Amino acid sequence: MIKLIALDLDGTLLDPSGRITPGAKEAIAQAREKGVRVVLNTGRPIPEAIWFAREAGCDNLISCLGGAALVDGSTGMVLRRRDIPEPSDRQVLELCLGRRIELMIFAGDQILLDPFSKDSLLRTYPYPAFHDNAVVTEDPLAYMEEHGLPLTKIHGDWNPSAYPLEALKALPGVELTCSNDHDFEVVAAGVDKGKTLALLAMMYGVLLQDCAAVGDSDNDLPMLKAVGTPIAMGNASAAIKEIACRTAPANGEEGVAAAILSCLELN
Repeated sequence: MIKLIALDLDGTLLDPSGRITPGAKEAIAQAREKGVRVVLNTGRPIPEAIWFAREAGCDNLISCLGGAALVDGSTGMVLRRRDIPEPSDRQVLELCLGRRIELMIFAGDQILLDPFSKDSLLRTYPYPAFHDNAVVTEDPLAYMEEHGLPLTKIHGDWNPSAYPLEALKALPGVELTCSNDHDFEVVAAGVDKGKTLALLAMMYGVLLQDCAAVGDSDNDLPMLKAVGTPIAMGNASAAIKEIACRTAPANGEEGVAAAILSCLELN
C-alpha cells in the first residue's frame, strides 16, 4: 500500500512551460483526501519549493536543494541542512566564478548571484519566488566571507564548454550531479534526494517500501532507488527509466497526474 508519493519538480510536476497543471493539482488533492502524503523533493531553493508546494497542494515537509535541506513549508523552518565542507566550499566557488557560467549560489538561507548570472537568469528563469529572494553581488565569495555564510549548493548552466567538471570532481567532500543534460550541481558528499526522503518519510511514520517517487533526471536516481514504487516520467533519462517499475506519460502530457492516480489504484 502506497502511503507517500514524492514528486520531483522540474521535468516532473512542472509542465514544459514551468507550471503545475489543473490535472496535477486534482490528482494531488485526490491522493491527500485518501490519506496519502504527497511531498516535493526538488533541487530548487527553499523559497521556491515552499511556493510550489503550496500552489500544488502538497504536504508541508519538503526536501529542497537536491536533498541538502529539509524544511517545514508551513513555517519556513529549516529542519536539517548539509553544507559543503571547508575548504572545498570556497574552492568550488573559485573554480566556477568568472567563467560566464549561469550560476545559482545557495549559501545557507541566502541565494547569491553575480551580475552576469542575474542578467542571464532574468531571461532563462523567470520565477519571482527565486528573484525576489536573491542577492546580487559583484563578488559572491567576498560576500560570503563578510557575512559568514556556508556554501550549501551551487547550480551551473548555460555554458557547458566552460564547466570545470574534472576539477570539481577532484575536490574532497563534494558530490557532483545534474538535473538535465546541460547543467551541473555541487552539494556536500553524501547529500542526495534519497537520504532526505528517508528522513522525511520517517518523520511522517511511513516506511520507504510504502513510498512511491516520480522523477525524470539523474539527480532523482537516489530517490527512486530508495522507494518501493519508483516511477519514471515519459521524458525521463534512460537511467531513470531503467530502474523504474513503470513509466508515466511525459510532463507535457499530464504524466504526474497519471503517476499519482496509478498509485491510488494500487491502494
